[in-house]
Amino acid sequence: MNIRVIALTAAFNSSRELLLLKRPDDIHCGGLWSFPGGRVEEGETHLNAAIRELKEETGLSATRWRHLGKGSHTYSDRTLNFLFFVCHCPYISGLNSESTHTWSRVDELEKFPMPEANARLLPMLSIPEIDEYLSLL
Repeated sequence: MNIRVIALTAAFNSSRELLLLKRPDDIHCGGLWSFPGGRVEEGETHLNAAIRELKEETGLSATRWRHLGKGSHTYSDRTLNFLFFVCHCPYISGLNSESTHTWSRVDELEKFPMPEANARLLPMLSIPEIDEYLSLL
């Protein structure tokens, strides 16, 4: 079975909304909403992968990076091991994403169908430290 290490990011704007990207229809879990992120490359730290993927997928830079936790999910053809980060994107005017995107409050995420693997990470966004983190934005 194919095992992949993935860095995902809950990227918040100054309005305390987080960025979701719609996956292209022709890829695994196509048409569903996801957090920015992707594979950790050989020799790359997990945080550097999250920073790179956010920049590649959205054109955004971020501050206040924090590791939230990790998780894993097995699909029929692959196992994904996730490292989940949170960050603040204070300047979103430079957002340049090839995929459809939206900003959502944490309490509205259920409106956006996600891959099972992403949905399993959502409880991490409800820990008390996230409220404290967002209060400083």
